[in-house]
Amino acid sequence: MISVGFFEEMDIAAHNDGKIADFIVDKVNYDKKTVVDYLKSFKHFASCPRDAVDCISGETITPSFKIYKDDEYCWPDSLIYHIEKYNIALPQEFINKIMDITA
Repeated sequence: MISVGFFEEMDIAAHNDGKIADFIVDKVNYDKKTVVDYLKSFKHFASCPRDAVDCISGETITPSFKIYKDDEYCWPDSLIYHIEKYNIALPQEFINKIMDITA
């Protein structure tokens, strides 16, 4: 399973995709609505009782978070928040997969 959006600031031992600052770009190369709709279309398979935080401000988003997956990738629900609020670069292979499926 390939993880996406488990930023270092989340302090999750099982997944660490790097600092969120390394993923913030001026402009994303994908349609945010399409990607967010795809990410939201799956049911969660795991939950964590830890706070989900905004990795930039450190503020609590929700008192817990969920983890979702398709057949290849997994991501926390806070990735959706970060995509909507910031310009988050995603792996090109992941974007290609989403665009192929949603086309």
